[in-house]
Amino acid sequence: MKANKPYLRIFNVLLILAAYGYLVYRLTIFDDYSAFLTAFQTADLGLWLTLLGIVLLMPLNVIAEAGKWRLLLRPTEPMTIWGAQRQVYYGYVGAFITPYHAGDYPARAMLLHDKSHFSAAIGVGLVGSVALLVVELIFGIPATWLFISYHPAIPMQYFAVAFIVLVLMLSFLPHLVRYLSSRQWQNTQMRHLSVAMSHISYPLFMQTIAWSILRYAIWAIQLALTLHFCGVEMTPMQYIIAIPVYYMVVAIFPSLPALNVAIRGSWSLIIFGVFSQQTASIALAILLIWLINTVLPMLIGSILYRNGKTK
Repeated sequence: MKANKPYLRIFNVLLILAAYGYLVYRLTIFDDYSAFLTAFQTADLGLWLTLLGIVLLMPLNVIAEAGKWRLLLRPTEPMTIWGAQRQVYYGYVGAFITPYHAGDYPARAMLLHDKSHFSAAIGVGLVGSVALLVVELIFGIPATWLFISYHPAIPMQYFAVAFIVLVLMLSFLPHLVRYLSSRQWQNTQMRHLSVAMSHISYPLFMQTIAWSILRYAIWAIQLALTLHFCGVEMTPMQYIIAIPVYYMVVAIFPSLPALNVAIRGSWSLIIFGVFSQQTASIALAILLIWLINTVLPMLIGSILYRNGKTK
């Protein structure tokens, strides 16, 4: 089961070619490169340092996801943090051309040394997805309430209620874990998830939540810096409210990652447009974050595989 069969290698090569083909297509149909170049030409030293920070946060994002992946797979196939990172990078290749990021965990699992752990890896990957979704909801729901009731000076009781909602959602997590692991699901993915959850203790799930919070924080900082780099003028409080709402919405309404630049761009105009009328800058920020957080790791994952360093 540990042998790397020829058909698997052929499939991986086709997966990489499909990802590259779709990337070329998306870049070909993009028609606003002038605004993109203008943002770089007018950037001062401070903004260039901001851009450098955004790019450097991308590998930290991967490390956070790799830490979670390694934690969940530790009972099945122990690995180093670097080995987990290589698998996460390759997961971007599979996720890039599949709806709902469905190809992410199968692509990672194809790089396991023991392929008999393929289904188990997908199961624990789904556990990681649930943990991330829980984090997005924990921060997104109170932020949505603040977003709806927003005005320049929000009374402190609004934040008190938001904090209470956070505590209640965290206290509900044990019931969510037990519910997911006890149901007899007909859907294949949910059945894998149920089996994986039944072997994961609540403390382990909470560690998974902690890794997800770290990754979520990196995302939030990246997006705030990207909006600033592209010239979107918002107050810190507006960032704190709008960013969790945005990430919750795109999590609830996922799409083909290769199309995220369009779908997420539409949601960003709706949400960030409440606080800023700089629609072109908002759309440009979403394009930039897509290139850094989706395209760049996908390219790295494909290069690592072609160089034979994913073994």
